[in-house]
Amino acid sequence: MRLGAVSRSAAGGPSGPTRAVVVAAAIFFAAYLALALNKLWALRYGADTGTFLQWLVNEAHGRGSWNGAEYRPHLQVHDSWTLLALVPLVALFPYVQTLLVVQVLAVASSGIALCVFVRVCGGDARSASFAGIAFLLTPAAQGLAYGNFLENVFVPLLATLGATFVRLRRFWPALIVAQALLGLKEDEALFLMWFGAACALWWDRRIGWSVAGLALLNGAGFAIAEHLHGAVPSIPAYGVHVDMPFVKLASFAALLASFGFVPLWLGRRLLLAAPLVAEVAFNKPWAYDISRVGTHWMAPLLAATAIGAAFAVARNRRLAVPLLAGALVCALFFNDTVLKIGRWPYVVDRAAFAHARALGGTPSDVVIPRSDEGAYAVAAASLHVLLARSRPNDMATCSPYNRDARAFFASLGIGTWPANTALCLGVPVPAK
Repeated sequence: MRLGAVSRSAAGGPSGPTRAVVVAAAIFFAAYLALALNKLWALRYGADTGTFLQWLVNEAHGRGSWNGAEYRPHLQVHDSWTLLALVPLVALFPYVQTLLVVQVLAVASSGIALCVFVRVCGGDARSASFAGIAFLLTPAAQGLAYGNFLENVFVPLLATLGATFVRLRRFWPALIVAQALLGLKEDEALFLMWFGAACALWWDRRIGWSVAGLALLNGAGFAIAEHLHGAVPSIPAYGVHVDMPFVKLASFAALLASFGFVPLWLGRRLLLAAPLVAEVAFNKPWAYDISRVGTHWMAPLLAATAIGAAFAVARNRRLAVPLLAGALVCALFFNDTVLKIGRWPYVVDRAAFAHARALGGTPSDVVIPRSDEGAYAVAAASLHVLLARSRPNDMATCSPYNRDARAFFASLGIGTWPANTALCLGVPVPAK
């Protein structure tokens, strides 16, 4: 079923995406694909991007989901079998760029899907356009497009499609999308059991209990498979104590602010997001702050917030302006990507990138240090490339952003290179 021909809205009008949102999504795709390639050439992607490329290439060669970063099959790490749909594409184009195209396209398409959802809920074209464009402007969506390739980049798109089909009471399409969501990551089973039960109680009993039952079967199946293989998924530990409570509260506030606080219009219905908030709030310290807006851990909460804002706008068109305004302000001043005032794309070290690419052509096994994860991401299409196991103090410590405009333009042949300046993974630093 085409996205633009889902059905007709509850108000009886057309429910396809507006031209404004399609254009905005195209601009988003072009901008973030260019920035993603710049980040790749500067060797700034982490091990996760290489992990997914390598296990999909291994699947294409009949070697299962084993990869040289996790040193075990990825399907024992996470219940991510939906991504096997990418194997034919990766077999044809075994490059990390393939995953970056898919990643940015998935996030850009989410804005279009959200526009359709607003119209299906009875919103007018203007409100639908504002909602879709606002989603693309949010720091969370842009962070998801600009970060490592991970399973959760597909969550906003699939969640919005699922909400659309549930709204239309389309039983089989809703179940198909739910099953695709359940094949992204094991925590989706818990979320869909919750939302399935809510749907059964307040909207459509048949769809709701079917989704909840499907989630239960998937969750139980993954738990049994993990037990039989003696494996455990890679997840943070959890407890009743909230670590860094003010940091996490600030992250939740930033997410709401990027939607102009419009989801607050939902009132008590916000409680439906409780499990999504709990997953982020009650985790114990992890390798990084998973509550930071733009991380893949926030993708389910991003999807729920966007869907809630879209529903509110469909019901009250006056909320469309603050929705878009909030997204625009946060995009300009609180963005976690390069698209923020004072930041510039990375300066590419062509020799370093050429060396990383050459590693992928070696006929024998080669081990890349953890401090050079960007090179692993580039070379991971090779079955011979391994990433060294983690060791303390074996990570790169370069600044995450380039703030030197002069160096960036000089790398393009415009102006002169700043004196006494060297590069640290694409970021100009004082030469030692």
